[in-house]
Amino acid sequence: MVLAQRARNVTQKNQRRLALTAAARELFQKHSFSQISMADVAQKTGMAKGTVFLYFKTKEELFFSIAVEEFQLWLDDMDRLFRGLARGRKKITPGEFLKNLGAMLSRYTLLMHMIAIFHTVLEHNISYADSLRFKQLMYDRLPKTGTLMEQCLPGLKPGQGFKFILWMYALVIGFTHMAEPAPVVREVYRKKPALRSMQLDFHESYFSALKAILDGWLAQNRRTQANPRSGGRS
Repeated sequence: MVLAQRARNVTQKNQRRLALTAAARELFQKHSFSQISMADVAQKTGMAKGTVFLYFKTKEELFFSIAVEEFQLWLDDMDRLFRGLARGRKKITPGEFLKNLGAMLSRYTLLMHMIAIFHTVLEHNISYADSLRFKQLMYDRLPKTGTLMEQCLPGLKPGQGFKFILWMYALVIGFTHMAEPAPVVREVYRKKPALRSMQLDFHESYFSALKAILDGWLAQNRRTQANPRSGGRS
């Protein structure tokens, strides 16, 4: 896409922003964040490098905006999934719940990779206003999505759906780093196969951890309900 001419109205400016984010998305699917420059993004759209900075002050701000869009789509998809599961005729098990969740998450590989650098890279070079808008978005949305999740698994206590989604997010960061080590670490594993046991498989490890959390909470909640004085302790 070539957009060399100057944008003269709001519609044209929005088109350029969309072109820039589309180019950055495409580059991120093939290269790591550190390998991509604003010049690369400009070249892909046919804009001058200086023009790119009229729309995004930093590379982090550009990719942050993409991540925020992905977060909103992800939450919208989770809301639809949880509503659909809650309308089902039979009681759903944690395993079935996670199977459906995993199928939905498989469409968000771009977001999963962005989450891994969100706190350590992207949030370190954005404006206060951008940070505030995102935190407010999450503050407003996550409790609602968490409540929908609790309707799928009635054994959960109020608030545990919200906490589960936060932990889902946090575990993506840790397991992504363990499953996708730095090039030098990959070379170590290649030359020393015995050490590969320390490299995790993301999908297996991630969903095993989520299932352990759900199973633990549901079991504890059942014990508490059966014997309120125990406080959930066995």
